[in-house]
Parts: sequence; C-alpha cells; structure tokens
Amino acid sequence: MPQQLQDRVVDTSLFLIANLVNVLLIGIFLSRPFGLKGLERALGVVLIALAAPVLLGVILNAVASRGLWFVVLPALLVAFLLVELLLDYVLRFDFRATRWLWPYLAMYYLSLMGMIGYSFLVGKAYGFITLATYFLNLLATWYSYSRVGHGN
Repeated sequence: MPQQLQDRVVDTSLFLIANLVNVLLIGIFLSRPFGLKGLERALGVVLIALAAPVLLGVILNAVASRGLWFVVLPALLVAFLLVELLLDYVLRFDFRATRWLWPYLAMYYLSLMGMIGYSFLVGKAYGFITLATYFLNLLATWYSYSRVGHGN
C-alpha cells in the first residue's frame, strides 16, 4: 500500500475511533442514571478494546515518521484506556472516591482533547465533527453526574 494511502487509512480510522469513543462514553454516562450496569459494563469493555486499533495507528504513524503529534495525541488515548482497564476492570479499585480522581480526570480529558487535536490535524471538518461529539459527551457527563455523581 502506498504510504499516502496508508496514512489516509490510519487518519480516517483514528478519526472514526475518536468519535466512537465519545459515543460509547455518552452511552456509559447515560446508562448510569437509569441503573443499566450491564450496559455500562459492556460499553466499557468495547471502549477499552479500542486501545488495540489506536495503538496500531500509533505504531504505524511512528514507523512512517509522520511527526510527533501524529504519535503522541493518539498515544494519550491508549494510555488512558490502559489506566481505565487497570483501575475499573483488573483491580476494580473505587478510585473515584479518592484523591486519585483528579489525575484520572486530567488523563481522561487530555486524551479526549488529544483526539480532537488529531482530528483537526487530519482536516478541519474532521476536527469539528469530533469536537461536536466531545461536547455531546460533556453534556451526557453533566447529566449523569447531576443524577448519580460518579456512579456510586
């Protein structure tokens, strides 16, 4: 596959994943106030599974020497998803009621903003679409938090 085509496939895939992440998070946040714990968990598993294709995109961008931002921005999402896997699914640690909440939230928002930035690197329209799904995610986050806090 020619490099330019490979870059386009990686960029389009990461743009789609960035928006899928926001949509899955919307589903997770909206499931909490309605007590749909099974749905929340299933959506969370799908969310975490997205770390694999994002990591592949990071690797392909690094091998292609595409530039620092094409590697670092999606790598932030991979790091966040691995932390999410560790805290919520492996350790099952209720960190949301501890001082670890703030570093977690910083990583969460930084990873989402990183994917907005990546989408803008791909194209202005891609960036605005990702920004729109991010704002919908924020709205769902606010709704969930106003009803059930951090889900406890």
